[in-house]
Amino acid sequence: MVKFGELTNQNPWWKYGKGFQRFDKDLAALHEQTIQIKREWIELKQGDIGVIRGCRQIGKTTYLKTMVNRLISQNIEPRRIMYLSIDRLIKSRRELRNALDIFLKRNMDADQVYILLDEITALKDWSLELKTISDSGITQKAKLIVTGSSGAALRNTSEQLPGRGLEGNEYYMKPLSFREFTLQTIDLFTSIPSSNQLRRALTLLKEALSTATINLTDGIDKLVETCDSILPFQEELMYLFGHYMRCGGFPVSINSYLKPLTQGNTCLIEPHHAETFVRMTLGELSKYGKNEVTARQLLDQILTKYGTTLSFRNLSTEVNHVTTIDYLDILEKSFIIHTLYAIDLNKKTPKYKGKKKIYFQDPFIHYSLKSWLSGMDVNDVTSEIMDDERLLSEIVEAMVTSHIAMSTEIPYLKEKNTFTWFYYDNSGREIDNIIKSGNSYNGVEVKYRNNVSPKDVTRALGLREYLILSKDDFSVTRDTCVIPVSVYLSLLEHSSNNL
Repeated sequence: MVKFGELTNQNPWWKYGKGFQRFDKDLAALHEQTIQIKREWIELKQGDIGVIRGCRQIGKTTYLKTMVNRLISQNIEPRRIMYLSIDRLIKSRRELRNALDIFLKRNMDADQVYILLDEITALKDWSLELKTISDSGITQKAKLIVTGSSGAALRNTSEQLPGRGLEGNEYYMKPLSFREFTLQTIDLFTSIPSSNQLRRALTLLKEALSTATINLTDGIDKLVETCDSILPFQEELMYLFGHYMRCGGFPVSINSYLKPLTQGNTCLIEPHHAETFVRMTLGELSKYGKNEVTARQLLDQILTKYGTTLSFRNLSTEVNHVTTIDYLDILEKSFIIHTLYAIDLNKKTPKYKGKKKIYFQDPFIHYSLKSWLSGMDVNDVTSEIMDDERLLSEIVEAMVTSHIAMSTEIPYLKEKNTFTWFYYDNSGREIDNIIKSGNSYNGVEVKYRNNVSPKDVTRALGLREYLILSKDDFSVTRDTCVIPVSVYLSLLEHSSNNL
């Protein structure tokens, strides 16, 4: 059974109150980081259960610990807050129930308590225990937040808890978008030795971006109007975008990459961070009895055919396509890959049996897995891609798909395959993304190269407007807009359910 001393070790604020940050290793590590990543805060009603989905290394534990600090600063009594790291302390549902009993008995007189359960999916049949907690009435005075790295388990089992305060309270925690990266790192770039002109331009860029945003429903006129205040900073955005392409949006990769910059050295990612991510990916597959050799072959096929249209049979190696689908499903629900389906523009329906495209959800995932498969240092992998126009264009194309998904998705209510697809026809023509905007459909193409014009767009019946994301060109016609991808992504907000 769980002992009170073990609970106290995980909840140092019970002993130290507001000064607990000095004795909490997660917050101590946060304060040592070059960039302290900020996320949106969850606001729950009494009786609700909040669920945060996201892979490991994304910052869920730090988020919960920072939430504790925030609650205490709002004069919430420290003893009313309990944090449990399920994978470190709790081995069974019985132990979880015992820990909750200890906490609740100490707070019988409280009108409201906070229960934070980290890595809940590490516990077998966790949803049954969550159901018991909800049905017992505990949540009537408790605000309960759970996190999980096993996206497949978190999604599959949360579906078994209808009507228990989950509806509307599920959130994604994903790598930072380029907009978030820019707004959260730009002060660092203005503080390092550089020209006064660059520092001033970056300061003004931050001011302009803080009040300028776009979403997928904006038409060309609104897009051009919003871009007007940002386009003068195109050179500075390209500078920041170059850094973002190299490190991606994971807090650990951002901080590892940018730390040398503060010391006047070349930006590099420490290789052990890539190794950690690979081990995490393989561990996620291992939980479901999947084979590492098969995983290696499948991931190698994805990288080899990256950005191309394919069928699940195309990816099958020594296993049948049904097994391939099973592996891909786990990888997608665990936030490693995106599967982008094609759309039939005549019927306005996805072609689930047609060809697909598979992308990694963040550049750092791509570089880490390629490093593992090739045996190259992760920084050498990155440099090789940056120097190859075709490979770099594939990275940007994947990045755009991830940003489009993050901009609108809401768990269950609006999954990405309800508003974004790609298009291909029998002649081999393709459009990278088809976006549903109300009752209309628009096309988005990535042309990450020099000298792009509206004439380069692939047209298809049924599309209202076209957006071409270029390297640095900008032009507008009646139904087509060419805009630098760095400008577009710097303006694109994420949905309220992406923290």
